[in-house]
Amino acid sequence: MLYLFLSILSSIAILIIFKVIGKYNIKVIQPIIINYFVASILGFLSAGLTLKEIIEIPTDWILPGVFIGSLYVFTFFLIGYSTKKAGMALTTIASKMSFVFPMFFSILIDSNDNYSNTKFILLLMAILAVFLSVYKKKTKTIDSLFIILLPFILFVLMGIADSLVKFAQNSFVKNESQSSIFSFLIFSFAAIWGLILIIFQKDKKEIIQSKVLITGLILGICNFGSLYFFINALNSLTFNNSLVIALNNMGVVLFSIIIALTLFKEKITKLNKAGIAFTIITFIAIIAFI
Repeated sequence: MLYLFLSILSSIAILIIFKVIGKYNIKVIQPIIINYFVASILGFLSAGLTLKEIIEIPTDWILPGVFIGSLYVFTFFLIGYSTKKAGMALTTIASKMSFVFPMFFSILIDSNDNYSNTKFILLLMAILAVFLSVYKKKTKTIDSLFIILLPFILFVLMGIADSLVKFAQNSFVKNESQSSIFSFLIFSFAAIWGLILIIFQKDKKEIIQSKVLITGLILGICNFGSLYFFINALNSLTFNNSLVIALNNMGVVLFSIIIALTLFKEKITKLNKAGIAFTIITFIAIIAFI
């Protein structure tokens, strides 16, 4: 459970950092680029890799690493574009609900994560709890089919990325050392995309500003932690990975809302409040079942 808690904590820290980035008028893309390099280095150091060991990383690790690293970068920009075009409400729901993909995918591929009626009810409760917690009414009319599809595309791609993480964990990432190596692999491919993005930056010198470097450094530490601890949580609680995935997502949603209310004085609807209460009930029920 410690790994699960640390994964939730890391993910919440990422959300807080994005709030801080917005407050200090930092171009989001800049600390994001820095963050992938930091996360890659942390994976390298935590695994104690040598150049020879990097070359000897199994080839069947490469393709999932490429896909996940690329999807991480692409979905980030898609979140920004979807928020701008389709609105924050639909984008938030799409990004938060994507956990249903790896949740049910785990039941399909993991022999230790068998189906049961009780588990199915708990998973449905988790889906409903998250939906109620983040739901907001649409604030503008959307008249383009492509714009309508943007949140759906985001929902699918984020779900695929998280499902690939579950596939990797189920197939070959079985301990802390392998988790570090695979995290290094994912963030290294994301960092390569970062290098490409730097080329297209108009104000390249802004990337080395102290506020960008500091936020990028902290973001990279949290980003690495969220993936590394999540994979280890799946490995340490193998018999109910689908519920672990649900707990991770609900925990992030629940505590991020609490922080938003207390630190950032954000307002939520009565439906969201009901969702929070239902999330707490579901959270406790799942922990009791595990």
